[in-house]
Amino acid sequence: MESTGTPAALPLAGLRVLECGDTLAAAYAGRLLSDLGAEVVKAERPEGDPLRALGPFVGGIPDADLSVSAAYFHAGKRSVLVTPPDDGELARLVTRADVVLRSTRDGVDWVPDELLADDRLLVVDVSSFGRIGRPGPHPTDDLLASAAAGLLSVNTWSLSDPTAGPLRYRGELASVHAACAAVLATLGALVERDRSGRGQRIDVSAQAAVSSVLATAMSRYGYTGTLPVRQGTRSVGPWGFYACADGTVLIQCTKDEEYRRLVELLGGPEWGELEIFATMADRDANSDVLDVFLGEALAAYPLEDFLAAAHRARVPAAPVHSGADVLAWDHLQARDSLHPVRVSDASRAAELPVPGPAWRFGGGGPAPRGPAPRLGESPAGSLWDDAATGAHEGRPPARRPLEGVRVIDLTWVWAGPYSTMQLAHLGAEVIRVETTTRVDVTRLLPPFADDVPGIDRSGYFNQYNQGKKSVALNLREPRGMQLLRQLVATADVVVDNMAAGSLARMGLPWEQMRELNPRLVAVSMTGFGESGPYADHMAYGSLIDALSGTAAANGPVGGGPADFVMSLPDPMAGVHTAIATVAAVRQARRTGVGTRVETAMLEACLAAFPQPVLYAAVGSAAPVIGNRDDERSPHGIFPCAGDDEWLVVSVADDDQWRALAAVVGGPELAADPRFADLRSRRVHESALEALVGEWAARQDAAKAADALRAAGVPAEQVLHVDEVFRSEPLLTRGHFTTHDHPVIGPRTLPGVPWVTSLSDMAPAAASPALGQHTREVLAGVLGLAESEIDELVAAGVTV
Repeated sequence: MESTGTPAALPLAGLRVLECGDTLAAAYAGRLLSDLGAEVVKAERPEGDPLRALGPFVGGIPDADLSVSAAYFHAGKRSVLVTPPDDGELARLVTRADVVLRSTRDGVDWVPDELLADDRLLVVDVSSFGRIGRPGPHPTDDLLASAAAGLLSVNTWSLSDPTAGPLRYRGELASVHAACAAVLATLGALVERDRSGRGQRIDVSAQAAVSSVLATAMSRYGYTGTLPVRQGTRSVGPWGFYACADGTVLIQCTKDEEYRRLVELLGGPEWGELEIFATMADRDANSDVLDVFLGEALAAYPLEDFLAAAHRARVPAAPVHSGADVLAWDHLQARDSLHPVRVSDASRAAELPVPGPAWRFGGGGPAPRGPAPRLGESPAGSLWDDAATGAHEGRPPARRPLEGVRVIDLTWVWAGPYSTMQLAHLGAEVIRVETTTRVDVTRLLPPFADDVPGIDRSGYFNQYNQGKKSVALNLREPRGMQLLRQLVATADVVVDNMAAGSLARMGLPWEQMRELNPRLVAVSMTGFGESGPYADHMAYGSLIDALSGTAAANGPVGGGPADFVMSLPDPMAGVHTAIATVAAVRQARRTGVGTRVETAMLEACLAAFPQPVLYAAVGSAAPVIGNRDDERSPHGIFPCAGDDEWLVVSVADDDQWRALAAVVGGPELAADPRFADLRSRRVHESALEALVGEWAARQDAAKAADALRAAGVPAEQVLHVDEVFRSEPLLTRGHFTTHDHPVIGPRTLPGVPWVTSLSDMAPAAASPALGQHTREVLAGVLGLAESEIDELVAAGVTV
């Protein structure tokens, strides 16, 4: 039962969450809610959660209580054994919970709908396509959701290898984003329940979650009618892996000045001034030539020397870390980013370093977690012996949960704007403070509407700033900073993603903001955190992939590192920051006390994709398995007839294998002892993939997927982006939204991954033109007269 009063150690202290499912999406949603302070009870069937059978294991010994994966995802939770669906203990826990989370691999609910009738309860469902999407059961499968969302049509391990095929993002990217969406929508629903006492249903689609974060892939098609392709270019550069004398470096230059600094660092070679590299667009078009020149220049450079020089010159560069490198990194040790989790069975125990929470509250360090629960350690009837009530204000429901919350948005590029856009989706008034003297780089990058460049025409900017207002202020002018301070005094939240300490150096430290507004939630999101020896380094998403161990753990079977096409750590950091922000806002509204929130892109990605660190914690390395899976076989992406047409197959058990074999090869294949069970199929995986691949090569991808699904085999066609826009499950959910932009007119873009039964949490408006709302905000929020605003324009303080 929750209670109000002085701020608790964590925002969700006292909230009761019943996690009912066997998916990674359920496990990670529970992980995040627990890291916010909720009491999470993990319901497990007698065989245990599948993560308990997934390595790595302490001592290399498979044991349900010695799985490091289970320890990480379930640390601090309580485990109770249930036998769904007719389980008395499960039914009792439902009546005492605030939130019930449902997500299963086979789509069969552990808690039937008839037990969820309490109107104060929050019921959160997560599946591949959502309950409002496809009829029938609602299974959850990461690879299928990634295929249907368009990710696999654009993601690969190398832009320079013409044979590189589609590549999943190991660590279940679709499941993780779906989990984050579930938690974010849950927090919005909790704010509404605080107001009215009303619970609601939240339905999350993993397909929708992924389609919302594909960088510029969706807006490229929506704005220009052209399809992004795996072996295309990235719009910015140079960007990629380069061999130094004794190691590999990743470089990503997103701005012209970064490229010029790189050329200067390399001694000003003649090629650096060639006309074919003069602009970002030129470098993008001639990236193959530029890569040759860069490769030659770096070949004799010692890695550590180049990294040190790049840091001094402010050139974005990073080494490629293994999981062991991450564990040994002094920066993470200085920040206490890796936390020991206790793992034990009847006779053995160990404490292992695993990634800590993705956020920090109140200026302190990351909150510690409890030990990993042993399977069924909490006896029936021992948990939650009183009913959950949930205090509320007794007011009518609002249309949008964060109505009345004002956010001052000082972010730019992708991660920060993506974060604050989530607050706008939940109903907050998000005022983005921009400047004409340093225009957000995403306003200057393609795709541009109808291929006509302009600062208000970029699909990159417009997709990730929906529903906001734009105020143009020159913060280099004292009057501009004074106006910002006045805005902060009226706000509930301030979010910035500048370099560590930048806001304080500009004259607006936390202490001053707190003095201006004691209820303020001040959010700092950086690449590496506000402290630690790496705090002042540059951070782009690709650099985080390299530094977190993710790049090294991905690639073709036995290969790697993967040179990912997109900077997917950006939206991952953004959604984690949004989660922490809404939790802190809810707490501030209940207690009257504001707080600081700190997030780091690196720590968010370590939390979301911990596999390299988990393997390193037991002294091993995460195997690079391409599109294969530890728990399913065959599990892969197979080329079909036609140009760039692919089929995804994800076989979870022996029955599904026999069904696949009947379609692909008949009774003889089904009886082949090499493929009789999962272990055998994993041993002979190359031969198995060859057989499935030979069959798939003769098939139409869409028809093959339909035929396999009809036979009971999980399968999907890999959708191209234009097909994602026509995807029936997404259209049924109303996933795409069309809003009238003030400059380019009506445009259609992806919306949110959830459908809710009570609160409106969808995009409310198009993204703003630069400075579109300056006069509205200065007059309406700060009370300035039109003549005063005219004077500010004349003085260059605003436009």
